[in-house]
Amino acid sequence: MNILAEEKPTCLTLADGKEYAIPALNLNVLANIEQTMGFGLGRLQDKMMDETATTLRLIIYALLKECDPKLELEKVGELVTLDVMKDVSGVLSKVLSIAM
Repeated sequence: MNILAEEKPTCLTLADGKEYAIPALNLNVLANIEQTMGFGLGRLQDKMMDETATTLRLIIYALLKECDPKLELEKVGELVTLDVMKDVSGVLSKVLSIAM
């Protein structure tokens, strides 16, 4: 499966019960994620080792911000509880697979 070829965004239900759109990954989305995070995807693995929770929240925020620019970083942290981490993990694994 080529994840860069996906055409449709996916939805993720977070702790408030609302569905949030996750954009289809393409080069623009990946570049915007890098800009939001403040570092390149090539450094993602090291960041995950050093600052796991901070980096996870930042990746999720960067993805959600693509479709909902009004979201704030702290709000995203509140929306991602342990109950929804399994669903979030699937989305993150796609991004992490590109970074490695």
